[in-house]
Amino acid sequence: MTWDIFDEMRRMQEEMDRMVSEFFSPPHYQQLGQGRAVQETEPGKVSGMRKAFVDVQQTDENVIVTAELPGMEKEDIELNVTSERVEIRAQKREETTEEKEGFKAYGRAYAGFYQSFPLPVAVKSEDAKATYKNGVLEVVLPKKEDFNSENIQID
Repeated sequence: MTWDIFDEMRRMQEEMDRMVSEFFSPPHYQQLGQGRAVQETEPGKVSGMRKAFVDVQQTDENVIVTAELPGMEKEDIELNVTSERVEIRAQKREETTEEKEGFKAYGRAYAGFYQSFPLPVAVKSEDAKATYKNGVLEVVLPKKEDFNSENIQID
């Protein structure tokens, strides 16, 4: 079998056509890739919750996690920390009812953020401290002490 450059070009053109048509079919955000605006719970299934923008920094004693959760109140945020992982979930639901002469209007609004990620080192989750101010959640996690390691001679 010989390689034909025209077959390869045709295959590339078909792939480009497929990608462009998928990108412009609604909803657009589902095809955006790694930095997508909406969290996928399962491949191809969108939960409706946006990913929170998160920054993880290490100091000598702590791991500091900063998450942007605009529009949320402190009561709307659920934070779960283990020695190896952080899970942030924030949900806000609002229902409005408007009654005027001749009609009734009902409205519902829902917003949410979700992010779960592994930590770079083991931490003491029981000593974690979290603060929330102006839409920014900051979690300070003390690192676990380093375990002693030994070089072992291999026989």
